[in-house]
Amino acid sequence: MIDGSQRTVKTVRIAGRAIPAVLFAAVLLVSGAAVAGANGDTHADRPAGAEASLRTSVQRLTAPQFAGRGSGTAEVAAAADTIASWFAAAGLVAGMPGGWLQEFPLSGTDLAGNELTGSTGRNVVGVLPGCGALADRYLVVGAHYDHLGRVPELAPAEGPVLPGQYFPGANDNASGVSVLLELARRAARDDGVSRRSVLFVAFAAEEVGLQGSAYLVTHPPVPLAVVDVMINFDTVGQLVDRRLYLSGVGTAAPLAGLAQEANREALVLELAQSGWSGSDHMSFTTKAVPVLFLFSGPYAQYNRSEDDWPTLAYDAMAALMQYSLRLLELLRESGETFTYVPVAPKNLRPADDADLNRNTWFGSIPDFTDKVVGYKLAGVIDNSPAAGAGLQAGDIVVRIGASSVADLGQFTQALRSHDPGEMVEVEVLRDDRPLRFTVILGDRRDR
Repeated sequence: MIDGSQRTVKTVRIAGRAIPAVLFAAVLLVSGAAVAGANGDTHADRPAGAEASLRTSVQRLTAPQFAGRGSGTAEVAAAADTIASWFAAAGLVAGMPGGWLQEFPLSGTDLAGNELTGSTGRNVVGVLPGCGALADRYLVVGAHYDHLGRVPELAPAEGPVLPGQYFPGANDNASGVSVLLELARRAARDDGVSRRSVLFVAFAAEEVGLQGSAYLVTHPPVPLAVVDVMINFDTVGQLVDRRLYLSGVGTAAPLAGLAQEANREALVLELAQSGWSGSDHMSFTTKAVPVLFLFSGPYAQYNRSEDDWPTLAYDAMAALMQYSLRLLELLRESGETFTYVPVAPKNLRPADDADLNRNTWFGSIPDFTDKVVGYKLAGVIDNSPAAGAGLQAGDIVVRIGASSVADLGQFTQALRSHDPGEMVEVEVLRDDRPLRFTVILGDRRDR
């Protein structure tokens, strides 16, 4: 439902819009080369400087001054202001009635158990206006910028932190924000071709239950009826063997073909039909908006303080950005109608279902010593899907995909309801803290 405070952003020509000098001064102070790139180039068909620009953005977001960008903190609010200044320098138009920020109330607790109720989150929203007959249709391109904040056992409760005392969140998800920014810089065109407008959104509070994207879809800056596709970047910094996982291609008929057509970079595309894998795009799926989710695969530093900027592969990120830019251009200019197709998440099959796949491999060792609700891991097998995703001994699995897990039997049933090669979200309890991991399931026959 659209309330009376929402509006459609007016279409203007970016090339003719002047950015206030004071805002540019702020950008120079906070962003440096992340805005201008290595050579100041902003033309979409000139990728020179992309690696340096991506790296600089990630370095800025993972710096100690932002202390891991934990929800409800002063540091994550400062990160939002920085991203807003980057959007302005990229040539976007402020996407909310009051400017760049969409504030919303937080609820629940963070990773350390700190109460969030009474705090606010900030989505950062910018608009790239379209042109011609398609200008009143929209794409949403998003990435979450929040992460886990301070390491509770090591960092002071207030004041500055030092390296190692916070979770930098380079891959999850400074990588997605850096790609988002680079797309905003390079996507502008003033050639008269009819194309859709784009809402660029840096989401807050993804790590505490998708709260930022959930708020935006219930308080959208433009009516959701004019949004054709939502594209989400989450954890795109380690493109192993040039393999890109792209889910949601079944949520609108043209998406799979356009995803393949954009692939001049010869990436290895792993396409999935459903749009239910765990990140901000799911908020749009619940509102019947077609989605595409780009993810570069599980990685060993997930939810650890080692997830810092030197661990990312910036050459691969530049290739992913170029692919994404081409995909964005195809979607903006497509004359197709993007009608939502519901693709249900895979649910647990009955225990006597002959289609249960006994070859699906997770790679864990059960712990039978403790009586807990869930499936406790005594360990994970080296080079297994569980190890690659970052699971470890002591984790208690409580959900696989759409299936709750209360014991080893339910874990086995849930696992076998999926096939080798599927990407599933696994929720665990680690030291009584809920964590979510994306696991690419393996095949026992390939071990």
